[in-house]
Amino acid sequence: MSSISPWLVVLAYLVPLIGTLVSMRRRVRSFWHAGEAFRRLFPDDRYYRKIRELFERWNVWWGKRPISRYIHVDSLNLLAGKVEYAFGHFRDYTLGVYMMAACAFVLTLMVFGDPAHRADRFPSLFYYGFFALLSLWTYRRHVATGLKMTEFMRTNPHVHPEEFFEHYYRQLGPATTPIPAVAIRTINPLDVSFLTGKKPRQTIRKLLHGVYDTAIFARSATKALEVIGPEYGRQVFDVMASLWGARILQLFRSRLIFEGAEKFNALSGKVILVFNHKSHLDYVFDFLPLLATHLSGGRPIRPRYMAAKDHFVDNKFVYTGIGIGKLIENVDFVFVDRKGRGKAAIEEAAQKLVEKDISIAMYPQGTRALANYTPDGARRDAGYYTTGTSTTLRQELGHLKKGCAFMALNSWEALKTSGIPLHLVFIGIQGTATVACKDSFKIQTEGTVRFVVGDVHTVTQDDTVESLTERIDRGLVGALGLHECLRSRFLEDVRRENLAPKENLLILSHRLNQAERDGVRMPFVVIDRAYALPPEEQRPFLKEIARRIVAEEDLTTLRDKTTDELFRTRGEELKRLVQAERKSQPARSSGG
Repeated sequence: MSSISPWLVVLAYLVPLIGTLVSMRRRVRSFWHAGEAFRRLFPDDRYYRKIRELFERWNVWWGKRPISRYIHVDSLNLLAGKVEYAFGHFRDYTLGVYMMAACAFVLTLMVFGDPAHRADRFPSLFYYGFFALLSLWTYRRHVATGLKMTEFMRTNPHVHPEEFFEHYYRQLGPATTPIPAVAIRTINPLDVSFLTGKKPRQTIRKLLHGVYDTAIFARSATKALEVIGPEYGRQVFDVMASLWGARILQLFRSRLIFEGAEKFNALSGKVILVFNHKSHLDYVFDFLPLLATHLSGGRPIRPRYMAAKDHFVDNKFVYTGIGIGKLIENVDFVFVDRKGRGKAAIEEAAQKLVEKDISIAMYPQGTRALANYTPDGARRDAGYYTTGTSTTLRQELGHLKKGCAFMALNSWEALKTSGIPLHLVFIGIQGTATVACKDSFKIQTEGTVRFVVGDVHTVTQDDTVESLTERIDRGLVGALGLHECLRSRFLEDVRRENLAPKENLLILSHRLNQAERDGVRMPFVVIDRAYALPPEEQRPFLKEIARRIVAEEDLTTLRDKTTDELFRTRGEELKRLVQAERKSQPARSSGG
């Protein structure tokens, strides 16, 4: 070890070292005050007078120092806590493990090595042993702090994330301060804004910060499950998931609006939440507004997801590293094997929905839709009709998986004898792909995310897999206002880019309005996929779409041509889907 290394180690452990000294000071002061009454019996004791005189001199001397006017103990403690929060876990899992291993190695040499060198190895043993014990102490302190903050969060479910983390940082700082029983600052989960009015910018730093905080949340909830028990841990998870969403919104300087929450209040029985899928943030933000509303009789909505096994279990970084997969495995989430073995997951989800006081949340698209971009390359959320393979996207409802319909029917079969109703609630998500889209790791700040609760469908004996899949599609399209948005955007682009003669604009608008009223989705499917193309590829397709709609020509061949172009230009994003399709082809042919 070089001569500078010990000082680097001391610097890495500076906050816990100061915390240890402050803790020792508190203990000395507590002993001193405990003996105050006894010392007053001997007011003329010269040692007592000398100590008091030293304290008085120190206070006078420190009060005259200019620096004392600028040092605020709480601010320094808050800053030290932020440093410990940012680097403490990394230090303990790297440098701390090294110190423990080195201590064990030196101790082994002292016990089994040459006795003549034992005295020479003692300083090294003391050095490594001290920092190894300090690492264990700081690890336990982090765990204890996480559990204390977990309880604070549980009793203050709508605490402002900034206040929560300020208390968290102060707890990790050297001068531990008490946590208040009631939060001073709270948020409205149905309309919470962290917008600053600054110009939006794209950065990966926000994502890294969000991942780190996510790991802290996941580990705290997992520890609550292990230490206090599963029932308490599940309560903590629900509240923590809500605060997690608020924290990510704060970090990303975004706003969330939830419309139609009152539609839940009249629902009794069981609920399946059906969302469209645009971004990984769909999972993050769902909990925040849903946990703030309730079903009939005040029953809370406790969403549990059908999550992709390859994302949350097979990915060891997400499962063990961040800890999300390990956590949700213990709180009634259902993992879906997307390699063709999803039937067991559907049956498991139906069973949990029937037996437990939870709601199952599903994304029937099965994957995130492709992001859209403006002609100048700026993000413009994501589409809807772009989730599928080169084969399924040529089918009428090929952008949806049928697992949601199967799960709803399985659940209804289990519930029908009890008379408990089963509702499908359709919720449209807008804006998440603007903040974090499928093909980029960069976060865009100053975004607005909107959740809109659409129609509610109560499952009956007349429902089939096909009719439910159709109902799911129309429910999501309605909640998103998708066709109206596509029509407005398309007409504006045609007008601005002069993609059709002016005399045809009124005809084009009339035909799209008629298709929307009649429930004809083909024109909107083609338009949506055209907007998923790279900006430089969109113009010829939009022009051809306008011409064919005016001429009332069949759009099927154009749909297939757009789909082929989509796979050609954005093949990297769709490569995995194509490979999955090819792997499943032999199984389909043999089954037929």
